[in-house]
Amino acid sequence: MDEKESYLQFLRYSLDEKAPIPSDISQMDWEKLYLFARNQTVESTYWQGIERLDRMGVVKLSETAVLTWMARVKKVEKKNRTAYKKVGWVWNNFKREGFRSCVLKGQGNALLYPTPFLRTSGDIDIWVEGGDKKVIAYIDSIMPGRKRSYHHIEFIKTGDYPIEVHYRPSWMSNPIHNKRLQAWFESKSDRCFSHLNEEWGFCSPTYEFNTIYLLSHLYSHLLREGVGLRHIVDYYHLLNTYPDGERKPTEKEIRALGMHKICSGLMWVLHDVLGLKEEKLLCKPNERIGKLLLNEILTGGNFGKYDDRAMGGVSSNSFQHNVKVSWRDLHLLRYFPSECLFEPYYRLWHYFWRLRHKPKVTPESTTQHSEDH
Repeated sequence: MDEKESYLQFLRYSLDEKAPIPSDISQMDWEKLYLFARNQTVESTYWQGIERLDRMGVVKLSETAVLTWMARVKKVEKKNRTAYKKVGWVWNNFKREGFRSCVLKGQGNALLYPTPFLRTSGDIDIWVEGGDKKVIAYIDSIMPGRKRSYHHIEFIKTGDYPIEVHYRPSWMSNPIHNKRLQAWFESKSDRCFSHLNEEWGFCSPTYEFNTIYLLSHLYSHLLREGVGLRHIVDYYHLLNTYPDGERKPTEKEIRALGMHKICSGLMWVLHDVLGLKEEKLLCKPNERIGKLLLNEILTGGNFGKYDDRAMGGVSSNSFQHNVKVSWRDLHLLRYFPSECLFEPYYRLWHYFWRLRHKPKVTPESTTQHSEDH
């Protein structure tokens, strides 16, 4: 069995205790698996499977391997606990200022996991009601000159957690699909801004909203930099825990938003690779697109950081970033022509958007901002 195929089979077992244990589990190189899990930022998910096998007496890791995994998982858990405190602080600050908001991605996705501390945390993303002009004006009034783009503006960095304030959850390069997507987000916004999780003390997206939002987010990363297993595992937990009777976006809606191809590929990965039950899928799986998606995941790792094609995985400046995005446009053109053909035009349009919304003041790098604001 191929090494990475073995890793994926074990991930399937880690996600579902009823899945078969990989036949070659006794030959697993745990050090290599750990590095693979780190590159894909799914260490805690794999640890679930390791703990289960250990309780069953199927495998015994060396003391060094156990300590390595445990140290990493404890670090993920500790960072999550801190992140939830920061998220609550951010959400309540916007509430006091009169803005409705909801927490996207990161800590919002973590709530879908068996325990909310299993997901490796990252930036804090919060969607704030009011539109770009109102939200940018508010951020500029307290922190002038923050970098902004079409969908979000950078806010403060509290500890190890950069905060991005979204006035649009996501976007697409194709202007027709983007217009439909923004209208769809707006139609669901009231429920998201009032969808309070009382246990954690902040609003998070509804399941219906996340099916489209996380799909568009995954699609964007695939086209522009790369996508990893963490995105896939997020979506696995979303569909696997979807409440019975709650509305799902229809296949017709997904097609109208220009995301049917990527959705069908994602469904193949979730069903054929990770074992998600057929009745939980959003549409019929597409093996051709699914294998492309899986190859991109295994080649580049989380956010494409380990992809050595087209000037490497990390874009250190705007020139390298543009070269990488252009390469990906050509690479993926025959699979996703609608987005790839419009992407260069979007970049040009976005350049002029940034000029129109250029900050009037340049932030001083030495300025420190209090968390008590």
